[in-house]
Amino acid sequence: MLEAPMRRFPLRLKIAGFAAGLILLATVLVALFTVILPWRAKLKAQERLASQLVKTALPLGIDLRADGAYFDPARVHALVANSSRVQGAEIVYALIWDDKGNLDSAASSVNTKLLQKASEPLAQLYLRDPARALQILAIGRRQSGIRRLPIKLAAEGGHSIIGRLDLGLSTMAIDSELRRSLIRDAFVLVGTLFFAVLSALSIARRIAQPLTDLSAAMGRVREGDFEITAAPSTRTNDEIGDLARSFDEMAQGLKERERLRGTLGRYVSGDVAERILSEDDDLSLRGEVRHVAVLFLDVRGFTTISEKLTPTEVVALLNEYFDVVVDRVAAHGGTVNKFIGDAAMCIWGAPKHAARSERSAVLCALEIQARAKQLSAERTRRGLTTVGFGIGINAGEAVAGNLGAAKRLEYTVIGDAVNLAQRLESQARAGEVLVSQPVYEKVAVEVEASPRDPVKLKGKSKPVPLWEIRRVKVAATEAA
Repeated sequence: MLEAPMRRFPLRLKIAGFAAGLILLATVLVALFTVILPWRAKLKAQERLASQLVKTALPLGIDLRADGAYFDPARVHALVANSSRVQGAEIVYALIWDDKGNLDSAASSVNTKLLQKASEPLAQLYLRDPARALQILAIGRRQSGIRRLPIKLAAEGGHSIIGRLDLGLSTMAIDSELRRSLIRDAFVLVGTLFFAVLSALSIARRIAQPLTDLSAAMGRVREGDFEITAAPSTRTNDEIGDLARSFDEMAQGLKERERLRGTLGRYVSGDVAERILSEDDDLSLRGEVRHVAVLFLDVRGFTTISEKLTPTEVVALLNEYFDVVVDRVAAHGGTVNKFIGDAAMCIWGAPKHAARSERSAVLCALEIQARAKQLSAERTRRGLTTVGFGIGINAGEAVAGNLGAAKRLEYTVIGDAVNLAQRLESQARAGEVLVSQPVYEKVAVEVEASPRDPVKLKGKSKPVPLWEIRRVKVAATEAA
């Protein structure tokens, strides 16, 4: 099952996002240590100062009697009113609770000026109905700008609880300072993030653009353009520059490999060239037994003809006729294994397996004779020398592999099947295609053929039956 393609996320956005994340984290940490923690420390200091103030001033207003503790309202009112003089310990209200949990409205006190700053409606309510306002404050609902601080009241020695004091501490000054700091830090954060992202995008573009150019160049190489080189933007004195130089070396190596492939393909067959270039070990094409069809062809009367032509004309003549051979052999899935002067050896079944190799070889031979006849007619019209081919085909088991020395190897096939094909070719006249009995039996239903008298061939103890293939049957041609 194919994996879904990974979603692409540009490198410059990754770098910009990373930089923005770092700036954001740094800003949050700065705000934590320069704003939030100092704000919490100020609140703690305010609590300590208010507690100390209560411990100092309030006990003088407590009267312990046999039936309970009584608080001096004047002392509590003075505590609330005078707290404004102590910086950082402004008390908005003080609620007195007895040891049974009942609110002592008479002893409780409110600083209306501070309450008005924190909550105008609540301050107006206190002026109209103090008892109602104290009940609302006693509920303990959170009020903006007021922080509730409960303090237990104990008799001297701390052995018994005589009540509770709820102080409403004004945090408006501290909160205002906090808001100013947060607003300031927010503006600094937004500005810093804006310039950081712009800078990161600019830097990321300078980093990513060479990589983008290299990626585009790599795509060109993948399409077969080995002339491409790394863009000028990649030629830097850093790792990207190293990568660009390595890319150029790779492209040059691929170009050389392709040139070698093309050159090699002119001297050995394409299949053999591909096999050689794909092997890790240059000597890995070791001997193996394969069933092959072998076709030998030879130019008839070449010695006499070559005496009448210059060397240049001889080469041009052979190359023009051998172009026909190479074209037809490749069209039928075969391999031109070698040229031997004015002869050629072609094989089917090595190095690649070939199905129905005998049929392919016979059809190829007939097409070679037909094309060679057409070429001869064209050369005759041009007043040039013409030649004909004698072709012999045999099939059987043969050994295929690299033969020669370590410094000079040739991929070929050897064996009795190969030798017999060459012997059959020697018996063929110009324009004839002779095949052995095993080959004929494979193609008998598709071709018109006539038997030849068995001949005594070198290396054979008995005469060898021969068949001359004349043409493909009409029905077989239509089926093909």
